[in-house]
Amino acid sequence: MFDDADFDNSSSQFKSLISAAVDVSDKSGGIQTSTLGIEATKIYTRLTLSAMTIETVLPNNSKLWDFPSIAILTRSFVETTHRHCYLAETDLTEDEENFRRKLYFYHLNMEKFRLYSAQPEHEILKSFKEALPRAKKELEELPFFGTLSKYFQNKIKSGNADMHISDEVIAKSSGLITENYSFYYRLLSNHSHGSPFATTSQSNVRGRGFKNDTELFYITLALQILNKYLSYVIQQQVRLLSLESKCKTSMAFAKDTYEKSEI
Repeated sequence: MFDDADFDNSSSQFKSLISAAVDVSDKSGGIQTSTLGIEATKIYTRLTLSAMTIETVLPNNSKLWDFPSIAILTRSFVETTHRHCYLAETDLTEDEENFRRKLYFYHLNMEKFRLYSAQPEHEILKSFKEALPRAKKELEELPFFGTLSKYFQNKIKSGNADMHISDEVIAKSSGLITENYSFYYRLLSNHSHGSPFATTSQSNVRGRGFKNDTELFYITLALQILNKYLSYVIQQQVRLLSLESKCKTSMAFAKDTYEKSEI
């Protein structure tokens, strides 16, 4: 179990990491990079803003011990970080980089098509119906596509995958959550969806914004996950845009926090 000192230390680390993330974000603008690098930088900006928002709902700022809301934001942060990892990865072959770029925009346009399909008369649908089959064909013809498992080939063709690697594999390969990923993700998901698992535990003490040992434990755990993820993504963004000389202090702090963080 975690105690008050664990929470205070984790929340203090998170606050300092946000300052480092903002520093790197401020220095990320106007740097020439690849298409994937541009999209990764957009995701990094989103993650920085998300971290700032999470800080405002922590108990030491909101005065509420609201784990369900923090769980929702933490799960989103985890998933979004994995997308940054996917787009910011370096040393890819030209074929794989081309594949990831085409997959990114194919999935984007599939989601737009599904959204606008809720309004069958929307004028933009015609252009998607013409362009999406061509985009899918281009993906299928790429050499890298042929190296994928049938599972991922089918998911990609149906527009249901924006990566050809699972979230769990990215979490493990990046050293973020190396063991029991499914446990942590399911814990956050159950509380995010307000499932019976989450709501039946409410009582006169729990689930009302009051401090108690359970809320203290879960919120501290969420902070440890956030600290691991934010410290990693800061380093990745620095490496992506070669900002080492401009962000020495932020990089050093993120690296030290990442190496000392345990989940």
